[in-house]
Order: sequence, then structure tokens, then C-alpha cells
Amino acid sequence: MGWIIVTAVVIAAAFILCALYVKQIAKHNFRCKECSKEFTVNWRTILFSQHYENEYEIKCPHCGHKGCTEISEKNA
Repeated sequence: MGWIIVTAVVIAAAFILCALYVKQIAKHNFRCKECSKEFTVNWRTILFSQHYENEYEIKCPHCGHKGCTEISEKNA
């Protein structure tokens, strides 16, 4: 019975860590490969998008191009 509680705590912690990681990624600016405009997206959009390294498949709000957009470097 104790292993069920431990398993539930570990799974809950994993979900929380994943949500925090996705929220951190959502703070970045993204650049459309089609129109080269920068934009930000909601964290839920990133959670359900496909990605490879720093390229995410999200729809550009400016031109509507649905393809991979890449994270642009933040100039601090």
C-alpha cells in the first residue's frame, strides 16, 4: 500500500516539473520561418506542439504559416 503513495507522489512531481519547464519555454520569443516576425505563445500551445531541439511546430499569428518556428535569442 505504501508503494502506491510513493508512486503517486513521483508521478505528480513529474507532471509539475514538466509544467514548469513548458512555462519557462513559453517565456521565449519565437520567430516564424516564413515571415520572420517574432511572437510569443501560450504555454498550453507549446505543451501540445511537436518539437525537435529548438524548433516548434506552431501556427504563426501574423501570416498563419503552420510550420516549425524557432526560438529566437533574447537580447537582454
